[in-house]
Amino acid sequence: MIDDFTDLLKRGSLPDDDRVVPNYLKIKNRQFEDVDVSQNSVDRLITLTNEEFNELVTTVNSEMLLVYLSTMSQYEMQRFYEYLQKVVKTAEGVEAPSAKEQFFGAMESLDLSAISDEMRARATLEMSLMIPSAKNSYDTLKCFREYILQDYYAYGVDDAFKMYEGNLSKIIWNDMKYIPDNFEQLLEHFAENFYDENDEEHQKFVAHIAKRFGLLIATLNNLVIKTENRNSSLNWFTGIMVEQELISSGDISISQTQRLLSDQKLINFHALTFLAIVDENDDNYLSNLISVVETMFEWYPVNREACEYVMVEMMKSVAIKKVNVENANRFIAFFEELPRFYEVLNYDNIYELKELICHTLATEKPQENKIFDNSEVKDRLILLNYYVDMEDLYYESLEKSDV
Repeated sequence: MIDDFTDLLKRGSLPDDDRVVPNYLKIKNRQFEDVDVSQNSVDRLITLTNEEFNELVTTVNSEMLLVYLSTMSQYEMQRFYEYLQKVVKTAEGVEAPSAKEQFFGAMESLDLSAISDEMRARATLEMSLMIPSAKNSYDTLKCFREYILQDYYAYGVDDAFKMYEGNLSKIIWNDMKYIPDNFEQLLEHFAENFYDENDEEHQKFVAHIAKRFGLLIATLNNLVIKTENRNSSLNWFTGIMVEQELISSGDISISQTQRLLSDQKLINFHALTFLAIVDENDDNYLSNLISVVETMFEWYPVNREACEYVMVEMMKSVAIKKVNVENANRFIAFFEELPRFYEVLNYDNIYELKELICHTLATEKPQENKIFDNSEVKDRLILLNYYVDMEDLYYESLEKSDV
């Protein structure tokens, strides 16, 4: 009976069901019978730039790529080799065979008799995910780097300035649990090994850091004083900011942070999240934690590990806290729209994400919070769809309803 039910979940096996089964689900369910490898071409491969292609070969299983290429006609392989010759370059100054020579040699040594039809079909489906994933990864990372550099100090005097600000930026995009300790350690190093209060350029830099990170630093200082009852480098830097009137006591509102186009938005949401911990305000804590998650996922899958960490923290918080209607709906809406990333993730990353969500649902049980019994809250079934590989169908229906 259970096996029959499982079969029903394989889209395409239902009578009169014309919905297209996504390639990642075909791979999972080993549905390879309708994959026509004779139609494979290098059209999508040869649209990649040199950088995008190098991203592909560093992330894809090399055997998978070779198996995929083994399905090509002689004409298609000639097109691929011409592309390698014209577009793909080895690292500058590195003595190495050309990309064409490397692939030609690998293809010549490939044992075609060891490749099954299923391997060819699977490689065809996986590469349909790998190619757009590699392109998106490179392009998104390039844009992300430009994005986080927008508010940087106008360097040119001392590279140490850039090192300190760069590390502060890295901290806010990494695991939230390390933010207080890492900020404290970095500011301690700044105070003891670099800062000169009599240097005018150092004063300008402190003013710049106060403008970007000041409210977060002051909030972290309050958190340390409240929870550990001690002074720290956070307190030292906060004292400088107060003395020089570099920060005001005014709070940041969510509406203000939403108008910001740089990572100042994430810095501010972090500040508000830690402020809610200091104030012991669960509604504000969860609201701003959700905003942190949403902001980080604007750049997913860049910084994938940290994004998924904070997503799990959000799920754990919903599981144990009293949740209001607004926060519950925002929480469900996040998972309602998350399948949008399936178009730019490879097979392994899709299932790592799905398995993480399902594991957290099973162990932490955020879906059992009593707020989801409220008729004003979105259906918890949106979460449970992840268990049965149906979450993307719900997302597709959501997209269509918005048209």
